[in-house]
This record gives sequence, structure tokens and C-alpha cells, in this order.
Amino acid sequence: MSASQASALDEISFQLAATLDTYDHDVAKMVETWLDMELYRTVSDEIEEIRRYSAALPQLSVPWVELLIAHGELVHSLWRLRFQEVESDRERLAEVRDRHTACVRSLKMRCVHMLARAGLQDSPGPGAFA
Repeated sequence: MSASQASALDEISFQLAATLDTYDHDVAKMVETWLDMELYRTVSDEIEEIRRYSAALPQLSVPWVELLIAHGELVHSLWRLRFQEVESDRERLAEVRDRHTACVRSLKMRCVHMLARAGLQDSPGPGAFA
């Protein structure tokens, strides 16, 4: 892989990690203020942006798909809670939210790990400055 390709992938990893931070923050607000359609649209746009970044990094396909599934389950749980208001749905929402948060963190940690490995590969070896 050329240096410019590696640099582009590093930038994508960095942007993905930053987008995940924003997305996680906005999802927390969305859960608290459920059925704010403007915020829902923002979160939907962010998950699409995460998809685009993840598509460029095939090694992240599994954690990305896990996040996508968790996102769908979270939104479904919010809709159920809004329109059915069953106590078991409230308990389920907490479980789904925890799983979703774990998926966001897992994908972000993979990005950070990729960036750290890239930094180690780019650094000069021992004795390079001797």
C-alpha cells in the first residue's frame, strides 16, 4: 500500500471515530427526547456517514454491521415504547441501549487501534536517530 493510500485510510479512521463520538452524543439526546424528528433525521444522517466511512475500511465490516443492527433495534424499541408503553418495553430499551453503546465503543476502539498501529508502522525503528 502506498503512503498516500495509508494516509487516506488513517484520515478515514480518524473521521469515523469523530463521527462515532457525535453520533453517540446525538443518540443519547434522541433517546431522552424521543420523537424529535429533526434529531432523528440528524442521527439517521450520521449512521449513513458511518456506513460510508466503514465501507472504505473492510476490516471494520463486522463491528459496523453489529452497530447497524443495534441502531435498528434501538429505534424499534423507541417506537414501541412511544406507542405501546408496556413496562417490559422500558426494561428492554435499557438492554438495547446498553448493547448499542457497546457497539459504538467497539467500532470506535477498532478505529483507534488502527490509527495506533498505523502510527507505530510510520515511526522510525530503534536506532534510526543514532
